Amino acid sequence: MIAKYIRISDKSQNIERQANDTDKLYIDVISGKTKFTDRPKAQQLMQDIEASLVTQVTVHEVSRLGRNLLDILETLEYMTSKGVNVYVHNIGMHSLIDGKESGAFKMVVTILANIAEQELNTLRERQAEGVRLAKEKGVYKGREAGSKFTPAELCGKHPDIIKYLQRRAKQKGKSYSVREIASITKKNPSTVQRVSKAFQELGGKFYYNKLVDPFA
Repeated sequence: MIAKYIRISDKSQNIERQANDTDKLYIDVISGKTKFTDRPKAQQLMQDIEASLVTQVTVHEVSRLGRNLLDILETLEYMTSKGVNVYVHNIGMHSLIDGKESGAFKMVVTILANIAEQELNTLRERQAEGVRLAKEKGVYKGREAGSKFTPAELCGKHPDIIKYLQRRAKQKGKSYSVREIASITKKNPSTVQRVSKAFQELGGKFYYNKLVDPFA
């Protein structure tokens, strides 16, 4: 059986590009900071692997297989030890070739996972800088009561919305209303409103710069 593992951070994310009708889906709606073996659907996938029901696991990108480089490599090592081929869609590579481990795959995946981890660290540093600047200006309020995310964390989860909020700020609000941004990004207007509020609390200076958290 071919299994497709998908991890998304919230239900608003579109999984259509990752899913098809031929694979059995294992979909975790959980933070990328959670270790692979602690994710409910990942645990179910591993149980099916132990039962010899799975011959191949497909993921859209390698960062879906763990919370960091070490976790990803441990996941891959486990699947390889069970004779399960891993196919990473966005690079078009298989972990096993004729049942043998592919050295090229392991090298490329290690490099990509390391780059993803470094990008995440850079993103966090820029978020922290945005928070620092907002605090200096007295506009940072931190996490609101009942909210799961700080303004910086909320902005970091929705880089697509931030992109249009930044464009709107440059044009002084003459374009991209909340409803327009919601329509473009396919997000709920209330989500856009919350992100817009968080963006303003950060002084409209969130350091997105096209970096997307690969483990989000």
